[in-house]
Amino acid sequence: MSEQTLHASLLTETAHLLPLIRRDAPVAEQQGHLTEAVLQALYQLDLFRLFVSPRYQGLGADLPTSLNVFELIASADGATGWLVMIGAGGGLFSGFLPAETAASIFQSNRSVIAGSGMAGGTAIPIRNGYRISGRWPYASGAYHATTFTANCTQGADKPLLSVAMPAEAVIRHDTWRAIGLQATGSHDFSVNNLSIPAQATFSLEATPYLNEPIYHCPLDTLAHASFLSVALGLVKSALNAFEQSFSLLPSDPRYQAWVDVHTHWQTNRKAFYHQVEKLWHSLTTQQGLTPTDRFLFYQACLVWLEDGLTGVDQLKRHAGMMAIRPDSDFGRAWRDLQTLSQHALLAPR
Repeated sequence: MSEQTLHASLLTETAHLLPLIRRDAPVAEQQGHLTEAVLQALYQLDLFRLFVSPRYQGLGADLPTSLNVFELIASADGATGWLVMIGAGGGLFSGFLPAETAASIFQSNRSVIAGSGMAGGTAIPIRNGYRISGRWPYASGAYHATTFTANCTQGADKPLLSVAMPAEAVIRHDTWRAIGLQATGSHDFSVNNLSIPAQATFSLEATPYLNEPIYHCPLDTLAHASFLSVALGLVKSALNAFEQSFSLLPSDPRYQAWVDVHTHWQTNRKAFYHQVEKLWHSLTTQQGLTPTDRFLFYQACLVWLEDGLTGVDQLKRHAGMMAIRPDSDFGRAWRDLQTLSQHALLAPR
């Protein structure tokens, strides 16, 4: 299937899920994880497998298409968009794991990775593997994950070791408390003296086993692009909720506020996808990105994010009590966007 065909098909099928996602968003927020109906719909479209290689029955989608999917889902519910983005991002590891391990981890269409980028554990070498102990925070999707990945220290002067651990071997800790993205269930997880085979370890700094463009995308750049796509969806969600809550007339100050924010959103969205297309071209033709390209894209993402935050805050000033009601679609979008913006990878540097 060509990229153009996959793009059109995925966006059309994803759009059909939006009413269900919107309907279940309040329930998911209250219970702290997605409803089974939404999960089943996401599994059916293989949306957690966008970056999994076709070698392991994944979609092997291109980056621009995947970002459009994340944005579209986030426009219906930020937490669902975030979880699809994080779960799909875990598929990147399929290119860095030995074939037998990757095939085992990703064999089911319900396979989803959750994890943490923090070095919260230790890895002690044992015969044919490692003994892992540690605790890691912010594992979005912990509720439905089938595999957890984590970073471990190996001692002085040794690189971090990334490990993949089956969900049944992991202890989940009910720790996620935040004003937004509540349905992501981004809880802590831990293991104690868990033995894993060497084949269940990997490094994203190493040359990938699979020579597909997405596996040549640096993790920080992929994260910046993915986070920003969800942020764009959340701004759109706030715009939609605001527009639907008021009978906006040109003489109404709220109308001009909405027009201003919507115009900025359209401009930023166009610029974002233009840059993404350029990055994807470099990945497909040069198998990599220059440090300058990566830094400039990161800086642009910060500007686009800040503009989105400012715009939704501007709408909030006109939204009245709707903005602070816990059952408000606008309020949820505002809270989710605020929470997303606090991620460490989106901090100015």
